[in-house]
This record gives sequence, structure tokens and C-alpha cells, in this order.
Amino acid sequence: MPIEGDIKSINLSSILQLIAQEKLTGVLKIKKKNEIIDIGFVDGFISGAFYERGEKAERLEDYLVKSGFIKKNLFEMIYEIHQETKRPIMNIIIEDKYLTIEEIERIIKFKIQEVIDELFTWSEGEFKFEEGSVIYPRSVIKIRMDTTGVVLESARRADEWPRIVKSIPSGDLVFKKIERPELKLNLPEDEMRVMGLIDGHRSVDEITAISGLGKFHTYSCIYHLLNTGQIELHYAKPVLKSAKPKKEISLKFLRFPAMIAIVLLILCIEFFVGNNFGNKFRFTIFTTEKEENYEDYQELFFYRYNRRPSIEEVKDIFNRG
Repeated sequence: MPIEGDIKSINLSSILQLIAQEKLTGVLKIKKKNEIIDIGFVDGFISGAFYERGEKAERLEDYLVKSGFIKKNLFEMIYEIHQETKRPIMNIIIEDKYLTIEEIERIIKFKIQEVIDELFTWSEGEFKFEEGSVIYPRSVIKIRMDTTGVVLESARRADEWPRIVKSIPSGDLVFKKIERPELKLNLPEDEMRVMGLIDGHRSVDEITAISGLGKFHTYSCIYHLLNTGQIELHYAKPVLKSAKPKKEISLKFLRFPAMIAIVLLILCIEFFVGNNFGNKFRFTIFTTEKEENYEDYQELFFYRYNRRPSIEEVKDIFNRG
């Protein structure tokens, strides 16, 4: 029986639980407009996940750099090694001990949970399970996550999310710290990390990108800091809309008519010039011929009347005739 349909009519949790219970191997593909989510399964366990929005898809290497797990200059050196040796980047990171396999596994599982969290915010989309497919066939890291546990965590976060976005309705908001010496709280490690990134200039989305905590947990930390009076709203960054390119008026459509007009003009010029030249030429020829005919007639007249008439006499004879 094929597993496919619309998530409007079937609960997402039920789809994932069915794959887990049947211990299926394959890839669940969900699509909504220009967004795509792929979730890989091996014997019912989640083995990987991928989220793409439009043409934007974050690679694991990019995340490692943005979140600070690998420094930018170090990654540049790793990339140069990759270019020279053609070794996969993740192989270099693991084999050269820039990060351990356990650290990479923990990060991948964290990113998988993020993708499932995103999926649980969708209210529409089409899905199809491709049995037998493999999501990352060349991956050196083999991930197996308990599907039920991931689903329960995403469902819990989905319940909390509406309350969080009510206080933080946009990722463009910028918060600043409130200096209150009388209020000193022992903040959890993650909240301390987020607190250190709040500087009155970074937006919520910018903090999320570099916190290494993911969207839900970063928003959750900001929400708690806001409710405990540690921070306050500073301003909202303007959304820069890409300017629509001005429509250029193309004159290509005028090329063909212009060429026709030029050709017609040339023909007209040739016609009038040619006519005038032709008329003059024909008149000259006609006149010459007439003069030559007069001379011929003079010769005939001479032989007949033994007298050579003048041209005026011949003309007079022609005019009378």
C-alpha cells in the first residue's frame, strides 16, 4: 500500500508512527509550495533529514562554521585540503580530529530535530514515501534516532510555539539588555549564551543563525529572558524588499519596420534618379537617332534628286508627315 497524500487530511504524527511501526526503509518527501522536507528512515528509525526553502538549503559544514563549532579560518584550511586531495570535507573533519564522531552525531541529531520541528508547523503540503530510497548514501556517519521520541519532542514544541511567537512575532526584532544590578539571576547555560549575543543590533534571526541552539531553543531562551525582565524590545529591523528591476523599453520590434522603410527609401531614390537619368539618356539617344535618321534621309534624298537637302528641310518634311 503506497504511503502518500495531503497532510491536511492525515496527521503528521500518524504518518511517522506508521513508518516506525512497520519498520520501513526509505525517504518520506513532503512538499509545500517552494519548500521541501526529506526524512530518511532505516528499519523505522530516522536516519537523516533535509530542509530546502526555495534555493536555500543549509549544509552541515555551513552550520558548523556559523554556529562556531569550527572557526572560519580553520574551515578555509579544511576546504583547501579538500580541493587538493578530493577527500570529502566531513572525512577531513573527522579523520584529522577537528571534531569527534560523537560531536558530529550530536550535531546531526540536533539538526534532524530542527527539521521535524519545522515540519510540525506546516498545515498544508503533499507527502509521498519512497520505499527503498536512501537519503545520504555516501555519509560516513550512520544516524539512528528513535522516531517516537523525535515525534513527541516536536509535538511538545509545537504546543509551546504559539505562546512564544505571540511575544516574538518576527525574526526582524532587535532586543537590548536591561541593566538591573538588583536583579541577578543564575541563568542556564543556553540562556547565558543567547544573552551574550544580544547587543542591541542583532535581530532574532541573526542570533538564531549563530547561537548553535536552533530556532526553537533560541526563541525559547529570548522568550524567557524577555519575561524575566532581562531584555526589552529595542527596535525592528526594516525588511529590505528587493527593488523591482525597471522595465527596459526594447526597440527590437522597430528593427524590421525600420529596415523595410530604409529599403523602400533606397528604391524610391533609385526610381526617381533612375527615371531622370533614363529620360535624359533616352532623350539623347532619341535625338541622336533622329539626327542620324536625318543624315540617312539626306543621303537617300541625294541619290533620288541628285541634291543634298539641309537638315531643316528634312525636319520640315518630317513635321509635315
